[in-house]
Amino acid sequence: MLQSAHYIKADTPYLKDRNGLSPLFRRTFTLKSKPQKAILHMAALGYGYFYINGKKVTEDLFLAPVSDYTKTIWYTSHDVSPLLQEGENILAAELGNGWYNEYIKSAWDYDTAPWRDNPKLILSLEADGDVILESDAQFKYSLNSPVTYNQLRLGEHYDSRLYQEGWNDLGFDDSSWQSAILDEAPPAGVLRPCLCQPIRKCEEFEPISIKKTGEYRYTYDFSQNMSGYLRIKINQPAGDKIILHYTENCDKEGNVFVYRKEFDSMYPSRQHRVQKDEFICCGKEFIWQPKFTYHGFRYVEIEGLRAPCEATAVFVHQDIKQRTSFHCSEDSLNRLFQCGVNATYSNLFYMPTDCPTREKLGWCNDAQSSCEQFLADFDAAPLLEKWLQDIYDAMREDGMLPGIVPTSGWGYEWGNGPVSEGILYEIPYRIWLHTGKEEPLIRSIPYFKRHLAFLDSKEEDGEIRYGLDDWAALFTPKVNAPFINGALQIKFWRIYLKALQLAGDKTKEAEEKLAFLVARFKSKYLDEHGRCKIHRQTSVAMMLDLALYEEMNPLKEQLAEVVEENGYHHDCGMVGLPFLYRALNLCGMQESAYRILTAKGKPSYIGWLQDGATTLYEYWDYKHSKNHHMYSDFMSWMIKTILGLTDTFEQITIDPFFIRELSFAEGHLDHVALRWERKGGEITLSITIGEGIPAIYQGKPLAKGTHKFIIKEKNQ
Repeated sequence: MLQSAHYIKADTPYLKDRNGLSPLFRRTFTLKSKPQKAILHMAALGYGYFYINGKKVTEDLFLAPVSDYTKTIWYTSHDVSPLLQEGENILAAELGNGWYNEYIKSAWDYDTAPWRDNPKLILSLEADGDVILESDAQFKYSLNSPVTYNQLRLGEHYDSRLYQEGWNDLGFDDSSWQSAILDEAPPAGVLRPCLCQPIRKCEEFEPISIKKTGEYRYTYDFSQNMSGYLRIKINQPAGDKIILHYTENCDKEGNVFVYRKEFDSMYPSRQHRVQKDEFICCGKEFIWQPKFTYHGFRYVEIEGLRAPCEATAVFVHQDIKQRTSFHCSEDSLNRLFQCGVNATYSNLFYMPTDCPTREKLGWCNDAQSSCEQFLADFDAAPLLEKWLQDIYDAMREDGMLPGIVPTSGWGYEWGNGPVSEGILYEIPYRIWLHTGKEEPLIRSIPYFKRHLAFLDSKEEDGEIRYGLDDWAALFTPKVNAPFINGALQIKFWRIYLKALQLAGDKTKEAEEKLAFLVARFKSKYLDEHGRCKIHRQTSVAMMLDLALYEEMNPLKEQLAEVVEENGYHHDCGMVGLPFLYRALNLCGMQESAYRILTAKGKPSYIGWLQDGATTLYEYWDYKHSKNHHMYSDFMSWMIKTILGLTDTFEQITIDPFFIRELSFAEGHLDHVALRWERKGGEITLSITIGEGIPAIYQGKPLAKGTHKFIIKEKNQ
């Protein structure tokens, strides 16, 4: 597959400031008979869409998946048997820039990426086991594309007057097209099959309101913050320019806005208008949606309309199955859970992104905070395994990792540290816990070794001082980086030790190092009463969850104090939040966790809901991104605690906690559905078991079917 194929591209000079190249390719070929089985292996750099005889090869979007193109190039394979025919056939493709050729200046230096070049493709077509077509110089191309501008993080411009009907089908006159050229300096990345779920159009939303805000300007509200774009149907005179401005914010009059300071600092050249598409009308009805960009939005201002047009919001994301559901008597929790679902889906784009609006980057600190939630609530293991290879690729020889993955070279000087670099350990460990798959952990051992040695080299007086602290905590001073790094270093060594055990390797050296680190950490941060010397939610919770104590009770009492002192509000950032909820459960303080989750005011999730949130925010204030996943771990807490459904690869354990403020709760995890209801001093618990791994309740497996239990309130 692809071994003898060549990368091909348009025969045109590469200009680093070129902003619109979107070449079209086509090639005819003849088949003596229709094959029984035909597979097309393909990759486009940056993104491409492929057609056979005028029909789409796949509904998958944004191929090829993002990577460090000097290390890995992900290709996909598709069964195209139904598309082929005896006799003459045509294979066509249209390409865009994607991450491969970002010319705009931004804070993350993708404009200086070492791989940048004009878009190109590589492909191989197999029929009944034989290669019958490969990308070569017999392909023809045209630069006369209706896509006149495309930058993934900014937008796409489309001139429908330039559309060539039937360009990807037989019978089209391509005599004016030119011959493609072979890439003389092909990308160095290793071609790897991408086996995770594809990006697809997963849901559509019609506007709930359309407000006129100017003579030719209307604002559409689609009720839901999401990742994706608009599909419009429009019929206006040729040459009319339609501008679509995507935002998360809108005032009561329908005027959309963004927090300009944030965007201007990250995109310093203000001529670039972030999150805007443009469409030029052709004088007849035309249906259009962008192909080489997506946005984060709830509202879209459409300028240039003579009257409102048909517009549908298309929610685009990795097509990953949700494993869980949740519903209870407290509606704010139901809304909050759905916010977490929406935020997670909005940020699954062949990597866990931080937001679909200004960045679209694979921030590792965000992902470490959400990794358990990804796997507990979604079938995210294939995606995370793909991204794990990207993380390997990003590791420097000395073991250092960046804050974003993939990266063009940015992120080794800021945004990293154990808070970010810990994703190297979190992914394979959590995959093993949920699926039993040992290979990612074992495959990571050499990378663990390099990174742990790097952390040792960064120690100063027994502390690791570089990197992020408890990022995005509202209150200051935040728990500092040395404390967090020391605790995470211990966690990393424990995961490394587990990987060695699974691999059957020697563990004595790792055990001795781990014992030394634990003793040193406890000596430094436990006082003479067994309490944490840093009296904050994050620090106390980390020590409890990681069992960094001699006796649990002093820390348990301290946790109750730091929670009560802050009025049952979060006093933690994205690092501390997952530890906080786990520690509260460990201490039997589930009711306190519920009070924090449902607290009002700042900082609180309920405050976000009152602000109109349909996704999770980046910060506890309301002036930054409104579609982040990094505070989503509460979702796994709700499933594991209120429903009591906890899974490993061996079994699902059922142990619901009947929160006093709730009258009922229901939901499911994979093949186990559960509902409990409080009435007349009793809890009625109903559990339905389907096909799957054993489900254990009160130490005993439950058979397939529905089981009911009556529980007296005094037993809770």
